[in-house]
Amino acid sequence: MKKIISLFIAIILVSGCAHRAPRQKIVPDKPYESPTVYNFKSTDKDKAKVFQTMGMDYLSQRELMQAQTYLKKALKLDHTLYKSWFCLGLLNMDSQDGYDYLQKSIECKPDFVTPYYWMAYYHCRLGQDQKAIALFRKYIELAKNEPGEDERLSSAKQVLKELLSGKDGELLKTIRSPK
Repeated sequence: MKKIISLFIAIILVSGCAHRAPRQKIVPDKPYESPTVYNFKSTDKDKAKVFQTMGMDYLSQRELMQAQTYLKKALKLDHTLYKSWFCLGLLNMDSQDGYDYLQKSIECKPDFVTPYYWMAYYHCRLGQDQKAIALFRKYIELAKNEPGEDERLSSAKQVLKELLSGKDGELLKTIRSPK
């Protein structure tokens, strides 16, 4: 008799029937909008970050139209994405829109140093030396301890030196000449 009871208990335990609630698969309302992990509610900010990543990936592949499209989609969903503003500024560097995008980047993250350099660069191209000087000084002040800015910092110091001397040196001539 003990063998039959032991066998019965073993069968119940092995078959998995011992008081375990059945698993229910929760299907999302819109599976085309949900990631593979169900029950995840994505927000506009999550979608914006995905669009920003896609835009930056297209930018790295030099597919500029797609990059611009996805960066703008990202900013429609979350206007605080300073990297999206910055990348749009670089994509439109020779226009007032590009300059405005760079300013928006700084508004979102004032300690983000790289846009200051490119804004100064923009003013150099236009021959607006006083504005360029102020922005190069601001950039140099903020970038002196920033990792990854060594080459740009060196360039900024040289251009600032040329601007203050009143003579267009080699770097300044390169910046001012249209491509």
